[in-house]
Amino acid sequence: MLNRTKLLWRALPLAFATLFASSALAFAEPAAAPPALDSAAVDVQPQWTAYGFHITAPTDMWPMLEMLHAYHFDWELYSAQDRPTPLTWAPLPNGVYGQYVPSKNILKLSSMLQNESTELATAFLAHELTHLTDDINGKLGDMTGDACYGAETRAFVNEANFWEMVNGATGKVTSDWLEQQENNKMFAFVGNSNFADLVLRTTPSYIKQCGTGN
Repeated sequence: MLNRTKLLWRALPLAFATLFASSALAFAEPAAAPPALDSAAVDVQPQWTAYGFHITAPTDMWPMLEMLHAYHFDWELYSAQDRPTPLTWAPLPNGVYGQYVPSKNILKLSSMLQNESTELATAFLAHELTHLTDDINGKLGDMTGDACYGAETRAFVNEANFWEMVNGATGKVTSDWLEQQENNKMFAFVGNSNFADLVLRTTPSYIKQCGTGN
């Protein structure tokens, strides 16, 4: 088995070059109080009700919710239930694989992930559900500056931790380039939240999203 330190240092040069080509620009719209959902409209959409949860999501997302439960991410599932926040597939812009939109109280995953492995799509879902949880707990602020970078750091670290839990410390043996990038995130970010914060603060897309910090 390869030493984890060697794997980490192998991943560092790749983190800046490839990491955020596959990341979500989560805060696409200004924050606002989430609108009230029409309960009748919600009830006609597919509902995942396993283990006592009640989450609005298409049926082909249900294996992802099962996986989050299996790996003890119930705290994220409770967030989607307690708001409640519908989960949906959407044709997101190129390079954006997930999006939490507070002003519309909706969480979107890129439709292209329907052709990827369940564990990869679930990793992106874990990222976006971290934003939802932060929003419920009042940690997003106005989604600029340090609050924004902190939220993205927590989301990427949770995403990386999930990937390691599923695939182990050496990552997944794969030829899929998105899964290879997920390995890189894991090598770089698990146990290294300060490094995740540094990468975010020096990545143009996140400087544009979050600003220069407080």
